Amino acid sequence: FYVNEPASPIFHTKIGSACGHLVIRQQKSLGKGGICWDAAFILAEHLIACQEEWKMEKRGLDQNSDGSNAPQTTLCELGAGTGLSGFMVAKACVQSHVFVTDLPELLDLMKENYEMNFVVGKCDGSGGTEAEEGNSLLRQKFGSELSKSQGTAEAKVLRWGVESDYEGAPFDVVFGADVVASLYDPIALANTFYNLCGPESKVYLSYKGRLDEPHLLFEAELKRLFSRVERIEPPNIHSRNKNPGVCILKAWGKIE
Repeated sequence: FYVNEPASPIFHTKIGSACGHLVIRQQKSLGKGGICWDAAFILAEHLIACQEEWKMEKRGLDQNSDGSNAPQTTLCELGAGTGLSGFMVAKACVQSHVFVTDLPELLDLMKENYEMNFVVGKCDGSGGTEAEEGNSLLRQKFGSELSKSQGTAEAKVLRWGVESDYEGAPFDVVFGADVVASLYDPIALANTFYNLCGPESKVYLSYKGRLDEPHLLFEAELKRLFSRVERIEPPNIHSRNKNPGVCILKAWGKIE
């Protein structure tokens, strides 16, 4: 559905009874990064459905960010944009902590969507701006369903190739939705995935099924950096969105 704010449509999905709803504000003025895309939704639902294959079996009782001592899986989403994919995973997956990351110009939007979906009592419309009033209407509509979550999340800046932004690495899972494009360096992107991984980490990347030069270069570099690279195509992708053009690359076995 959409609130009465044409410049900033709202994406909404129900994740599950224990996870509540996810409401994502889009901001078209930010370009492609400010919009929710099929590849992000499909990747999130696939990760949720296949979580037993990427959840890490850890020993020890290191305290989690929520104060508990159960094993926790850390995930990092690159090029998150609105945060759709990462926030879906955090809401649905028990003992997960998702770092939702992108460039500095997208940080405010990611934080707004984080607060809408994870922080009780935020975005109540008291500031009086059009966006805040819209957020207040959304909270009235969904109530406590918005702040329900099985896992935790946070939004931060991570610029590809800037190692000072890699705090928290290595992550158990590194993922991204449709981040391979002609305007980026596919070799640098593949190496960013590599540098954020540990020996047992897994990489997931969704993309529209086009095999142009950037995608071919990216996949070739990924195969150089990881011992296993697998392309997952419909009908083996688990999502309610059946867009036949979206595929998923999975990589693991970091080569030291």
